[in-house]
Amino acid sequence: MSRIILVSHNQLALGMKAAVEMIAGPQANLEAHGLMPGELPDAIIANLRQTITADQDVVILVDIVGGSMCNAAMALLDLPNVRLVGGMNLALVLQLVLASPTDPVPLSKAIKNAKKDVREVVLD
Repeated sequence: MSRIILVSHNQLALGMKAAVEMIAGPQANLEAHGLMPGELPDAIIANLRQTITADQDVVILVDIVGGSMCNAAMALLDLPNVRLVGGMNLALVLQLVLASPTDPVPLSKAIKNAKKDVREVVLD
């Protein structure tokens, strides 16, 4: 079983999950966790650690590289079946939902494609 876990400050991850499911339909392997005021990043990550089993391939997407949620999630990288990606966007999450997140080639390709989608849009 593969899991895609969205982690963010406040409700960004929840909104991202809702947007993905609006486009791609319900996703059993997609979950979202947001750090709300008064909560601690380490507590969210500790709760996630308790749910990750050795038979799962897990991709965790965080909102900001170097942000508190990313830094806390780095503690999960001691698990051999966990991968962490910072700077999530809708294009990236959709690609991972629609393809297998467990194969390194699709993950690296999805990241490359998502980077291409970040640009200024101008009229010719």
